[in-house]
This record gives sequence, C-alpha cells and structure tokens, in this order.
Amino acid sequence: MLGIWWRGLTDVGALAGLVVGGVGSGTGVVAALLVPEAGGGWGTALLTQPAAWSVPLAFAVMVLVSRATPRRVPLGVDRFMVRLHTPETVPLDRG
Repeated sequence: MLGIWWRGLTDVGALAGLVVGGVGSGTGVVAALLVPEAGGGWGTALLTQPAAWSVPLAFAVMVLVSRATPRRVPLGVDRFMVRLHTPETVPLDRG
C-alpha cells in the first residue's frame, strides 16, 4: 500500500517492513500452534490473528526507516507516481 501511494517509501524501508511483518506474523502463527488456548482472551486473539498487530507494526517500521533514509528515494518516483495514478484516458507519455 505504501509503495503505491507514498512517495517517501525507500527500498530499505520496504525491506524492513517486509522482514518485521513476516517475522511478526510467522511468530504469531507458530505461537498460536504451540500455545494451547487458555480460555480465550486478548492473548489468544492476538496470537490467532497476528495481522491485527503485525500489519500496523510493519507499516510503522516502513515509515520510520524510510524517514531515516530519505536519500534512498528513487529519483524518478514523482514521474512513476503520475504514470501510475493518472487515468488512462488522459493523454500522457507512459513510456
């Protein structure tokens, strides 16, 4: 989502978000398989639905790392975003 709509996303930020989100959700799934459900509650809900916390965590990491590495934003990102978001009916050089 950030790669499509936010011009400030860097390659390092995107990779950091992928790693944090993947490790977070993977850890949640493994923990849910290993830890027996003890009557439900918030802990069980967060373990069995890791996207509830791993997706916001990954987004936050992407934003923070991208803000810390602003020089890694690709040079042609503005043109790419215009090409990506302009309707096809608008005459525009898309090459």
